[in-house]
Amino acid sequence: MKKRVYYIFILALFISCETTKDDTILTDFGRVFVSSNTQSKISIFDFSDINNKTIVEYAITSDDAEGIYYDKNRDIVYQVDRENNRLNAYSKLSANEAGSGILPSAISTSDFSNPRGLTSDNNIAIVAQDASEDNGQQNSLFMYDVSATEISLRNQFSVNFPLWDIQLVGNTLYAVEDESDSLAIFNNFFGNSEGAITPNFKIKLDGVVRAHGLFYNLENDLMIITDVGDVTSGIEDGQLIIIEDFNLKTSLALQQVDKAIPKGEMLFIKGSNTLLQNPVDVIYHNAANRIIVAERSTNGGMFLSFEYPNQTDNVNEFNSSPLYSINYNGISNLFIDQ
Repeated sequence: MKKRVYYIFILALFISCETTKDDTILTDFGRVFVSSNTQSKISIFDFSDINNKTIVEYAITSDDAEGIYYDKNRDIVYQVDRENNRLNAYSKLSANEAGSGILPSAISTSDFSNPRGLTSDNNIAIVAQDASEDNGQQNSLFMYDVSATEISLRNQFSVNFPLWDIQLVGNTLYAVEDESDSLAIFNNFFGNSEGAITPNFKIKLDGVVRAHGLFYNLENDLMIITDVGDVTSGIEDGQLIIIEDFNLKTSLALQQVDKAIPKGEMLFIKGSNTLLQNPVDVIYHNAANRIIVAERSTNGGMFLSFEYPNQTDNVNEFNSSPLYSINYNGISNLFIDQ
């Protein structure tokens, strides 16, 4: 299949200086790295110049990619390649001409199939494998030693629940339990030996149908989850779930019989104005106080950004319109460089 060369596109968003929740002026939104299930490219939405927003796109050889991570200290992008069932590294990304084709500087062996989330810290990367016929219905976590020139498998862990998104924060691994309303937490993750492992605990999220994406912000103790709803219903029932004071609410939930955070203790962005049908991933920009979403179904894929909701009068559901929305076919995963 012939790969096309992609060029820089100027985003005609025409947004003036935005203000954050506390009314400070937003001057640098940073860069967001994007994967696609249908396009052979890595894209970087660059908001560092508020008056000249651009998308820088690099052609790659995979037509189906998922998790993505950027190591800014070493200028390396790691991306999960679903087409070839491997983890790829693209080194010295900024040295490549925008719009050029790039090849991996390192690739893993094909250890997994049906991969989803990717998380990384320093020289370690972890890939989540969701169960499928191709992998013998095995849900697994694959840990790799990674660098610009070499990716090698260190450990494989099996878990007894379906996986989607994952995030490593220090020594704690957060994992979405796919096809459920639950979130699993592995404390002291690096203390596990290879083989079957179990989370320290799971919590349920009242009002959630099928969780997919997650993003935890340690500084604010803020957890954001995406819910794709009932994908067979044909109803636009996707939503975002925001949990402030996450550790406190988790501790309280664990004292309950159902181990659930009540719906009234969370904020929801949902409804016809949101364009949310199948939100598969989410990130949060701390300084800008913005929530960015990979919406997989609407228009074939959209990059959406929402203002953080301002809770008043005990209202916890917000039918918010995106601050801006950009069509992006097959959008599957996000990483923010901030």
